[in-house]
Amino acid sequence: MTSFELDRAVASTREADGLFHLELTAEWNTPNGTANGGYVLAILLRAVLDHAEVVGIAHPDPLTASVSYFKPPTPGPAAVEVQTLRDGRRISVHQASLVQDGATVVHAVISLHDWDASGDAQNTPHPAPDVPRPEDCVDLAGSIPAGAVPIVDRYETRAPQVPGWLAGTPSGETEAVVWIRPRDERPIDSLAAGAIVDAYPPVTAEIGHLASATVQLTVHFRGRADTAWSLMHVTTRHVIDGYHDEDVELWDDQGRLVAQSRQLAILR
Repeated sequence: MTSFELDRAVASTREADGLFHLELTAEWNTPNGTANGGYVLAILLRAVLDHAEVVGIAHPDPLTASVSYFKPPTPGPAAVEVQTLRDGRRISVHQASLVQDGATVVHAVISLHDWDASGDAQNTPHPAPDVPRPEDCVDLAGSIPAGAVPIVDRYETRAPQVPGWLAGTPSGETEAVVWIRPRDERPIDSLAAGAIVDAYPPVTAEIGHLASATVQLTVHFRGRADTAWSLMHVTTRHVIDGYHDEDVELWDDQGRLVAQSRQLAILR
């Protein structure tokens, strides 16, 4: 059995009914008391990767994931139903549904490919944000009491300075740049990157709105991640009628872009 928290939390077992069964844990809950969207994405991604291996699809790497959250999953038994929609030469496309009590609560369309067989065209218009290394940043662990928010305890987060909302002086600027890694120092691969893009508290906290729930999340994986720390640039551009967007760029500790995401979420 794996020694890392994330792998234990997303692992499922394919049973005779063809479904991947697992037990959802409350250890990845948000301040809303519901499962973090990145944790749920990682569950679906793990099941799709396992399904591809079982049926002999030679695409080991995530390329895209588009997830719709119908209702919050709850701790307890759940199952993932995976169906391959297309098995192409370069890309395979799969749908995955998280099912609880006979109802689909989350649905995803996930594409896989092989980075070793990808193209070589390059154009990167801007580098990673220029911030101090993690060891020279502020550890934000002391800003939120341990045990208060389960998802916060799953990650170690460091920033050039304590965010305004955590210091009691919201900045009004809905943006953040932080270093982040799993608390147990699990290496960040693409599975972890999929979870991490939704791991930081909503930057709408800088305008007084912390409680947020994801409606739809799309992730584009931009490389085969393998890093100790990820540098996360989070931006909300618009809050309209109680809904907000959130864009994330996730860079490895060598300055390479490994994932991008956009979500639409509802403020509670």
